[in-house]
Amino acid sequence: MKSIATYSMLFFLLLSFRCVSQSGYKMDFHINGYDNQEVVIAREFLNRYPVIDTIKQYAPGKFLFQADSILDPGVFLVVMPPDNDFLTFIVDNKDQTFNISTEFGSLSKSIKIEGSENNRIYYEHLNYSNQQVEKLNTIMSQKHGLDEGGMTISAFEKEIKALKKYREELIVQHPDLLTTNLIRLEMEKEIPAFEEAHPDDVTYLKFHYRKNHFFDYAIMDDDRMVNSQAFFNKVYYFLNELTPNNFDSLIVNIDYLLEKMQPSQKNFKYFLDHFMIDYASSDVIGMDKVYVHIVENYYGKGLAPWVEENDLAELLEDASRRKPLLLGNEAPAIVMDKKDGTALALYDIESPYTIVYLWQPGCSHCKLSMPYMKSFYEKYKNRGIKIYSACTKIGNKTEECWKYIEENGLQDWIHVTDKDLSSRFVQKYMAEKTPKIYILDKNKTIILKDISADQLDNVFESLLKENKTQEPLGG
Repeated sequence: MKSIATYSMLFFLLLSFRCVSQSGYKMDFHINGYDNQEVVIAREFLNRYPVIDTIKQYAPGKFLFQADSILDPGVFLVVMPPDNDFLTFIVDNKDQTFNISTEFGSLSKSIKIEGSENNRIYYEHLNYSNQQVEKLNTIMSQKHGLDEGGMTISAFEKEIKALKKYREELIVQHPDLLTTNLIRLEMEKEIPAFEEAHPDDVTYLKFHYRKNHFFDYAIMDDDRMVNSQAFFNKVYYFLNELTPNNFDSLIVNIDYLLEKMQPSQKNFKYFLDHFMIDYASSDVIGMDKVYVHIVENYYGKGLAPWVEENDLAELLEDASRRKPLLLGNEAPAIVMDKKDGTALALYDIESPYTIVYLWQPGCSHCKLSMPYMKSFYEKYKNRGIKIYSACTKIGNKTEECWKYIEENGLQDWIHVTDKDLSSRFVQKYMAEKTPKIYILDKNKTIILKDISADQLDNVFESLLKENKTQEPLGG
């Protein structure tokens, strides 16, 4: 199926440099002490750095970046080979003609800006913040002060408040600049001490206060922010560090983020696409539930009009195939044939745990997995665990399945085939590639999938530890 790979490629092709015919941009960079004859201009986009241009010097250390068009606002980089040192610069709607000069050995400290309010404030803030960090590090290194009347703590709080005041004043003085909204991303509300709460609850209360107010300063619907890695990092910090690592919590918080971004067509569009691709290809078991939710509730409801009709149809079909196999769903019902030709339904198997194992004899990965499957079954068969082994060969080739089973001593498992594919088991269990393993509980609910055979032993050790009764699982 081509949908995810193809759509991912098309999505990132859209990151190429876009411009709208207007008066043009002109940025002159003087980098004293830089000996290379060219620099690379790149921009930030989500967590990527699309290259815009390569510029040759017009004089030693001098580079002119210009065109008769307008740049999309965002954070850009002058990258200096061969070590890829870089100088950040800000482009805004009304900030596209300016000069920047600096020293190669101290790019930010030596910088001089002409004609750009965004860049002037960006570097003033950067250098002031760095000075404050140095002060804070010095204070923290004076550990003896913590035991002498709290002087170090007092000094630390003083510098923190100074930085906070400085940033708040910038926001008031320059509310519309892109730089201001970038600075907002670094700001968070002060967390209360919760002095009246029970001591055991304080950590929990502080964590959730921070999470609930994490975006209070951020302007989530500003179109310019999509071209800023700082914005991307804040969004993904929220998902990776402040959200429990389970699909239900992620779904709630992704919906929350997209709702805050939705007034911005760009932010909503590119983050929606990024979330979809990210969770479609996640290595974390069960995260396909997030992907299915996104496809059904956004793409499937007409909220992604930029997607081509054919691509949309493939996305919806892919999500539809995955949905029955999500963790927590009842496994798709199938009826297949034993060697003697009698039918055997998956749901007729009575077992506390059933392993649905889809394989074929000519598959190299299947052959590698077989020894692990054998040893697993020998270890757990007396606990009532059963393997529903479905060979994916069809027609007369099913004889290869039975031959392989006999030659490798696998007769104790429950083996089935489907010569004419009337059960549609390959499609239902997405077994175009083998081997495939699904673990079902006694009600045939999918509790785990997409693991390798060598992981089964550890998985069932954990499952049995969770069985509080510690009684035999089967007779």
